[in-house]
Amino acid sequence: MAFSEYLKRVLATALLLVLMYALWSTRSILVLAFASVVIAIAIAQPMHFLQKKGLKRGPALALAILFSFTLISLLSLWIIPTLGKGVADLVKDVPAAAESAKNAYEQFWNSTPAVQSILPGIPEENAKEPIDAESLRNMFNWLVKSGMAIAPDLLGGIGLIAGILVNLGLVLFISIFFLLEPQSYIIAVLYLVPARNHKRAKEIFSTLGSTLTKWLHAQLFSVTVIVLLVYILLGIILKMPNAMVVALFAGFATFIPNIGAVLPIIPISIFTLAYTEPSKILIYIPVYLFCQFLESNIITPQVVKAQLNIPAGFLMLFQLLITMALGALGLVLAVPILACLIVFVREVYSYDVLNLRNVKVHLE
Repeated sequence: MAFSEYLKRVLATALLLVLMYALWSTRSILVLAFASVVIAIAIAQPMHFLQKKGLKRGPALALAILFSFTLISLLSLWIIPTLGKGVADLVKDVPAAAESAKNAYEQFWNSTPAVQSILPGIPEENAKEPIDAESLRNMFNWLVKSGMAIAPDLLGGIGLIAGILVNLGLVLFISIFFLLEPQSYIIAVLYLVPARNHKRAKEIFSTLGSTLTKWLHAQLFSVTVIVLLVYILLGIILKMPNAMVVALFAGFATFIPNIGAVLPIIPISIFTLAYTEPSKILIYIPVYLFCQFLESNIITPQVVKAQLNIPAGFLMLFQLLITMALGALGLVLAVPILACLIVFVREVYSYDVLNLRNVKVHLE
């Protein structure tokens, strides 16, 4: 091998390593950019619908942005205060619930001699010893120390929420710029590609955009199914309080794979304990889990498989890896990221490098 060829390969390898390090160092920014692209494509759907109805692109884009932001704001202003009121009412009812639980326990303890040697009884009111000043001081010191211990965690949680809100605002802001002049960004990328490959590069961009659109359609279908199932079974049939809020919360939670399936149990528990018989939680939660099982294992997978053709086992493994690399936002965007990676590898490597476009690969 000539020295010039050897030097060329060494430099190419070094350049590739530097590029990989740069991508890894800026992964948080790149995932925000990808989220902006996804949101831009989502907002573009109502814009395309309005354009088909005869509206020009400028007014259609303005109406689509206004509609999207208004819908998100209204839903947030409805769901979050309703959950907050449920928590407040639940906290307000805690003393009465504690008294009811105490009476039920006392009745059970008195009527069941077999458990009296195992479980302690509730002391009578006049049997309590008065609390002296020393006990009050020790209790106060314990509360202060406990508060100081959890203060950093509370402040860290507030900082995390603030960071999420800032990132969300930044993503929405960038997505609007993507919508205003989408062609300019594609042209900028084409300047990095040889002129003979421009046509093929535009085909790949079109395929990637089509893949993200298919994922959004599948996700919209999934949200619609879970909202209808939860509202019909829990709200209309079982008369659960604030069933529509729970249904919409469950719909938003579907954007978080796996973990999102169990998050709606929180508002179900809050509304059940605050506004109805606590024992009904033993009915509401299994019914919700049945809805989730029906949607996520029978209905939606058929649609996602038809739209994206991603193996379920491969997707779960990828979710674990991308969550470790990119955090919570990576988990939310795991499906579209994987779908785009599959399309890119298939179009560039399998079809263009290996020439497998018309080759049927089988095991026999």
